[in-house]
Amino acid sequence: MIHFARFAYFTLFRDVSVFALAAALLMMAFSFSLPVAFDAGGVMMLLFAVLLLLRVFFLTEKRFERSEAWRALDEDEKPQGVDGMIWARAELETMMLRFAKTAAGISGFLFGSSLVVSVA
Repeated sequence: MIHFARFAYFTLFRDVSVFALAAALLMMAFSFSLPVAFDAGGVMMLLFAVLLLLRVFFLTEKRFERSEAWRALDEDEKPQGVDGMIWARAELETMMLRFAKTAAGISGFLFGSSLVVSVA
């Protein structure tokens, strides 16, 4: 069971890294205006959080079986039985929600930074 949780974590970490890189590049593109740059980064991270929430909402049993975190593991590394699959799906949902919560927090920080910079 530990193999699945570790692989699911690194899969989600890769996804958030791509979005964070895109947000950083977008912020650099708008670096001429600091409030706009912070807003752009905040929008990107908020978009990532919303996309993760949508993935959790539409995560059915069939979609879970087609997910990268489930398909990439060997049969002996996957949790066995129906209970194992239920645990793995719940674990993936929990991880997605944690990542969405963190992305929303980063988004709030960036929007707050935009507000502080624009006021100052």
